[in-house]
Amino acid sequence: MTSKLTVTPECLSCILRQAVEASEYATEDLPLRYRALKQVIGHLDGIDWNKAEHVQIASRVHKIIKKVTRNPDPYSQLKKLSNKMALEWLSRLGTSNNNLSFLTAIRIAAAGNMIDFGAIKTTEQPEILFAKALKGEIDSNEVERVKRIIEGSKRVLYLCDNAGEIAFDKLLVSIIQTLGSEVTVAVRGDPVMNDATLEDASEVEMNKLARTISTGAEACGIILLESSPEFLNAFNQADLLISKGQGNLESLINVRLKPTTIYILKVKCNLIANLLNSRIGSTKIIIQRTGTTEL
Repeated sequence: MTSKLTVTPECLSCILRQAVEASEYATEDLPLRYRALKQVIGHLDGIDWNKAEHVQIASRVHKIIKKVTRNPDPYSQLKKLSNKMALEWLSRLGTSNNNLSFLTAIRIAAAGNMIDFGAIKTTEQPEILFAKALKGEIDSNEVERVKRIIEGSKRVLYLCDNAGEIAFDKLLVSIIQTLGSEVTVAVRGDPVMNDATLEDASEVEMNKLARTISTGAEACGIILLESSPEFLNAFNQADLLISKGQGNLESLINVRLKPTTIYILKVKCNLIANLLNSRIGSTKIIIQRTGTTEL
């Protein structure tokens, strides 16, 4: 399966939708929103779309919104709500390390990826979406292959995606630790959309479970050239990456010099659905071996 990603007109419409949404979260000042969006459009107009990478474009757009509106974290309240909801749902699920299977931990971690304010909007309540995601189809044979890979790994770098979702990631991180791997968890370096940061990791107590670091970058994915020495060191020392969500997949999929990578995500747009020969809303677990950009 080819892993080549090309930005499409649909990507542009998604980026513009996110910009409008972020400006609304950032400020109630309507002229300020217009000013921010005008700068976003000007930036997009100057991009060479034949060479553009979606994660870099989206990250830059959110930087513009934050700078113009003077709001360093437009999604702050939504992230806090997501963390609170996720912890409450975990409590209701009655999960613990003693009674949780590896398959269930994977299923819950993947379902948590539905908590995404940057994805296409839906009228369904988050709790309903999560319940449906828990019941979604998942390839049990692929899960077993993932488990065997983890059992053969010493150092795992776990790349988180969204706030709220990071609470569900704790279950999988804990089970990976019981399988004998040393786990380092990585979150975003600065607020961008509703992606998890060190503050979110602290709110759900991920930092009490495993060593937790940031990428050092203000990006809605992994941009190695902008990452901190601490993150790059963890990246280079890991013999396995576990990558959550579309943003991390989009930014890592064409990186050849990386460890074996396991992508866990819910498909949320046509670009990724077509890439993975899948459908929007499906759960995907993909293994990409080290030294290749093929899936």
